[in-house]
Amino acid sequence: MKKIILLSGFVIATIFSANAQTPTKLKVSGNCGMCKSSIEKAAKTAGATTANWDMDAKILTLMFDGKTNLDKIETAIAAIGYDTEHKTATKAAYDALHECCKYERDSTQVGDIKKVTLVASGLTCSMCSKAIFKALTKLDFVEEVKVDIEKSMYILAFKTGKKVEIDQIKSAVTDAGFGVKSLVAE
Repeated sequence: MKKIILLSGFVIATIFSANAQTPTKLKVSGNCGMCKSSIEKAAKTAGATTANWDMDAKILTLMFDGKTNLDKIETAIAAIGYDTEHKTATKAAYDALHECCKYERDSTQVGDIKKVTLVASGLTCSMCSKAIFKALTKLDFVEEVKVDIEKSMYILAFKTGKKVEIDQIKSAVTDAGFGVKSLVAE
């Protein structure tokens, strides 16, 4: 009887822990009530169970469980044109925003980018790393690519006077057959 009670308790505890919610605060750029609605909807579509964006503080408070993760939520928000603290919306997504939603972007996100640190996903060997390196060095605005194979990390430096296209960097990696886990512009 004790074993049945202990086993029942273990099963119940496992069920509750599997459904546990992770509270998270995330910085998200935006301006207005339309932004609030769009940001919250994107977060929920990506798996957040609750999402509340504070227009004044520019902070999204959300809850999610193990069925999604913060990266997926941030990717969904960036895809509709809003920069988060870890993801940058593409120029095309930002440009598609309604005029009142066009927040002032940080100059490192759209202006003179000096360096990009990119972490790729889907690599299984050194040949994968070489394929990404080759794709990145073909971009006309890339001066140099440094590689950390163990971390699947690429640090890109750019040619002076050339416009850096974040979309082209991401496309080069995905066209080579890999994913972009994170991309940070400086």
